[in-house]
Amino acid sequence: MDVRPSRQAAAMTSGGSVFPFDEPGYAMAGCVMITLGYVVFGITGYGASLFTIPVLSHFYPLPFVLAVAAILDIGSGLTIGLKRRHDAALGEIKWLVPFAVLGAVSGVTLLVALPRRASLLALGLFIGVYALYGLYERVPARGIAQGWAPLAGTLGGATGTLFGMGGPAYLIYLARRITDKNALRATMSVMVSFSLLIRLGVFAFAGLLLQPYLLSALALFVPAAALGLWLGSRLHVRMSQQAMLRTLNLILLGCALSLIARALVTG
Repeated sequence: MDVRPSRQAAAMTSGGSVFPFDEPGYAMAGCVMITLGYVVFGITGYGASLFTIPVLSHFYPLPFVLAVAAILDIGSGLTIGLKRRHDAALGEIKWLVPFAVLGAVSGVTLLVALPRRASLLALGLFIGVYALYGLYERVPARGIAQGWAPLAGTLGGATGTLFGMGGPAYLIYLARRITDKNALRATMSVMVSFSLLIRLGVFAFAGLLLQPYLLSALALFVPAAALGLWLGSRLHVRMSQQAMLRTLNLILLGCALSLIARALVTG
């Protein structure tokens, strides 16, 4: 079965089309996905990319999607995350950040070198593992030592630039270091903001922020992200966060299976 990249993706790499205004259907679908993703961000303080990147990467090149997601995430992270910085465990963040930088550099090196099929397969596997972890997660009986910070930081930085999803690695580590729910949420928000700044800097150095039609995509997607963030912030106090996260993980699992299948049939 011959499955080829979408016409939009091919045009973006060849310079023959203006993304995304020549395809209203795909543009509208992208806006809907972005809005839903940032509803999640508004409720949880992180996680929009876990929803938006798997879907958008079906239609547009992965490096392009990662660049768009990084810019949207940094705006959302600064809007919500930094407001909670005074409750954050800064000692944990100081241990994670240096290794996150190291991981980010490694991740972007792999990003520009990996072929499309390998990128999709790796993305699908990563999302699937995280979704299963989220669905079957149990509160650990004991915490873990701070000596795990280098591994968590490096993995978070690498998966952030490679897949646009550094949050899971940080969350797995911090959830076993911080027992207070409010402190954990605040620490995650600040760490995600730092991670996004690192990722954006690495992307800029690698030239990923100079891709064609990036500004056109942002002009379309920024209002959608702002709408989702506004809705999510208001739903935060009314909805069960656990129920929302479980639904998100089920959606992620479906996206992961779809990406894996797409990678396997792509020549």
